[in-house]
Amino acid sequence: PSFIPNKVAKNIALQSTNEAHVEKEEHSSVDEINGPILTPSSPSDDATQFDIGCVANPVVLPPSNTNQKWQMYYYGNAGSWNHNQNCFLPTGWCGLAESHDGIKWTKVAGPLEGGAILSPSSSSDAWDAIHIGVGDVVRVETTSTTTKEQQHTSELHMYYFGASGEEVAMESSSGSSSIIGMKMRIGRAVSLDEGRTWEKSGVVLDSDENEGFFASWPRLIVPQQGNGDDDDDRKEPWRMLYHSFNGKKWRVFGAESFDCGDTWTKTGLVLEGGDEEANSFDSAGIGTRAVAPWRDGLLMVYEGVNSTSLRHCLGAAYCEDVHGGGEWTKLESAEPIMEPGKDPLGDWTCQVIGTPWLVAMEDGSLRLYHCAKSGPDAKMSIGVLISDSGDISSTSWRKSTLQDTIQT
Repeated sequence: PSFIPNKVAKNIALQSTNEAHVEKEEHSSVDEINGPILTPSSPSDDATQFDIGCVANPVVLPPSNTNQKWQMYYYGNAGSWNHNQNCFLPTGWCGLAESHDGIKWTKVAGPLEGGAILSPSSSSDAWDAIHIGVGDVVRVETTSTTTKEQQHTSELHMYYFGASGEEVAMESSSGSSSIIGMKMRIGRAVSLDEGRTWEKSGVVLDSDENEGFFASWPRLIVPQQGNGDDDDDRKEPWRMLYHSFNGKKWRVFGAESFDCGDTWTKTGLVLEGGDEEANSFDSAGIGTRAVAPWRDGLLMVYEGVNSTSLRHCLGAAYCEDVHGGGEWTKLESAEPIMEPGKDPLGDWTCQVIGTPWLVAMEDGSLRLYHCAKSGPDAKMSIGVLISDSGDISSTSWRKSTLQDTIQT
């Protein structure tokens, strides 16, 4: 969950102005930015090679008092998973891109093979040996007092999911089969250098056969100072939303932590898909999702799958509790707020749209980052939509423009 602090907004606007001015001179009078904002690397790209097959699942951190640049964490692969395992998801390795405005991005070459910042384990027996994917990244700041001065430290904690080489038996209309890469669990890694290098700290949430085959795609709700009474804020747990699949339905589950993410306790079902008989757009269930502060509560944008067409669309839900402890109610009459290929998305999204990420801007507008691709032979890429009003109906969103790079 992301929002942009007031203290850094003016500095970022000043940093962005010169770069955006040059870019505008190179474009036509129509300043809409069509197409994706982050694409797979080319085979000749020296910076990163792990992501030449696809990029997806943007996790976007606005500037902070510690880092004046925007950061995007994402995952991708080069056409297969670790240990030459065939892939059926765009997961694999994790990368980093940076920006002055959240619109134009430059990939950062990580220290690991292919320019990745986080990789699957080299041990074939590890819980994250086959593929990994970033789920969320939260900044943890602490202040300690010594005899002479106060020391301020800032860490980034990445909650990621990974899969082992365990086989999972799957039933389908054509019979049963076994799949490698489906047994996913959630782990954590810590960075002390603004996301350049990471140290893994093991599994923090395991899968549960009562929920499904895996626990994956974690998103965190961390209590923010100033959202309510300070004493109440300190008592609120960290909350995690993740999803699983039981062979028939995708469903969202929850967990909570009272020790800042060190240990987690599952809290049960949070949100599930709509009526299959009514052919709801999310009748096969709900998978990836994003959460951000919105109108005195929390907004969730989620990826829903239709059981008949298997089409992926984006829907929305709302929680009145700013800490995420209440019930979630679907918005827009439980209809999608964004559909593949429909305005303002563009043709490059015709096949699928998914892995949403929300940034609530200080002016009340919303940025919706997502992945998409045009067809089965296309490569998954990352785009962004903007709602100037902060409304979420399908007509509220627009493409980004060069003006957004100036006014950030």
